[in-house]
Amino acid sequence: MEKKNNLNKIIIVTSVIIIIFILIIFLIFVFTNKDNYNNVSNNIFENVSQIDETQEENDKMLQDENITIIDDNTVNLNRKFGKIEIVWIDENNNVIKNPLPPYLGGLTPVKIGPSSSEFIQTVENDSEWYNYENQKWANAIAEDGSYFVWIPRFAYRIVYYSNLDYSKVIGFCDGRGVLKLNEDGSFTRIAKNNTGIRETENHYIVAPAFSKDTASGYRNGGWSKDLSGIWVSKYEMSMETNGMHTETNNSTIGNVRTSESIKAVSKPGVSSWRNINVNNCYLNSYYYDRNRDSHLIKNSEWGAVTYLSYSKYGTNGNIIENNTSSQYLTGGTNSESTIYITNKNQSSNGNETGIYDLAGGAWEYTAAYINNGYSGLKQNGGETEEDLFGSRNSKYKTVYNHDINDKGNDYNAVYSNNNYALTLGIRGDAIFETSNAGYGSEGWNTNSSFFPQSDIPFFIRGGDYHGDTSTGMFSYNGYSGNTNMGESFRVVLSF
Repeated sequence: MEKKNNLNKIIIVTSVIIIIFILIIFLIFVFTNKDNYNNVSNNIFENVSQIDETQEENDKMLQDENITIIDDNTVNLNRKFGKIEIVWIDENNNVIKNPLPPYLGGLTPVKIGPSSSEFIQTVENDSEWYNYENQKWANAIAEDGSYFVWIPRFAYRIVYYSNLDYSKVIGFCDGRGVLKLNEDGSFTRIAKNNTGIRETENHYIVAPAFSKDTASGYRNGGWSKDLSGIWVSKYEMSMETNGMHTETNNSTIGNVRTSESIKAVSKPGVSSWRNINVNNCYLNSYYYDRNRDSHLIKNSEWGAVTYLSYSKYGTNGNIIENNTSSQYLTGGTNSESTIYITNKNQSSNGNETGIYDLAGGAWEYTAAYINNGYSGLKQNGGETEEDLFGSRNSKYKTVYNHDINDKGNDYNAVYSNNNYALTLGIRGDAIFETSNAGYGSEGWNTNSSFFPQSDIPFFIRGGDYHGDTSTGMFSYNGYSGNTNMGESFRVVLSF
């Protein structure tokens, strides 16, 4: 009996020693990793601080109102390498610390769930709903289950660099125009801004997508009032028939208008709506939700999303991965959890709260074109006041100028460059500001830059699933407006 008791004592003592040893190891692990976490946090903080310091340095460089600016549109400025700097503004264009809050208008706020594999409903005052300072964008769903992402009102400027090292500043695009920085510290203005382009302090340009633009006749891609932000569909639109997803693998199915049974939705993991002409994209977007002033995304709105995406509130200039799904699946796959966990680098801010399918997937029609006399403008763009081609600029569409020699019937690379050159005063659409030419791969990140011309007068953006370097958010091209397997569309709500 005594031997048994001694054995029990030995077991107890040994167990205590083992437990103490495990606790010591655990504490060492915790404090070691705590230091690592602090180091990571400090690095992030330092990176953000460096970004802010650079922005402050640029502010100082541009604040001198007596700085010499010489106008000379024959001077070249390499606009192929640049960074986007953004400030939040209120509806009176005053700079504010935090973005204007999302205006829901009946939409239901959602946030990413604990598993990071799905979105869950939340409430408007939930502190975890969004935090743009930490690249966490506000998401919401409509009554039909469609996802939308809030793009708050902001002003921006572009800083141009000599190369991808971003070590030497060579120019700016701000409220005074496109400026080349000379060696003596003076500036040469190579392009003035269109009349109606507004600026805020330190000459940041108010992004036209949020601006009241009635005075210019909507020439700048603005709206009928100043907006606190816009809701952009999180995915390329797809078709549902009686609530069930429909594959649009031919024009008989795809080139139709929405109705009581056929609906356009923005949902993850389904094939996008294709084989539809540009006018039906325009009309289906317009009638998606008249109570929230829905419409086909414009170039100014595409630019607003692109600029926010490449600012410090998005990827901070890191290239957004392409959606390479040959089945045109929204989010790049049919698995919702994979979209948010594995494919999050395909989103506009590099995480699950951003907008998907902007790079790759299908090319996307925007509500923009050149009115060069091409016969397909009416055939594919419509003829009535209600249609895309039915009238000139409005808050729902933008008509770009074209070379007088481009009569819509003679494809010529010269027309693309000449039409492109006529955009030098337009701001916020991620075309002239972020590319060197209208024909080639002259956009940021070597994205394609083929300006509409002749028989391809309608704009398409973003590239497709093939995923070469010409694909990306800075890509733009022209298309006939006809039905095709590779073109889709996206809805914006402005209310």
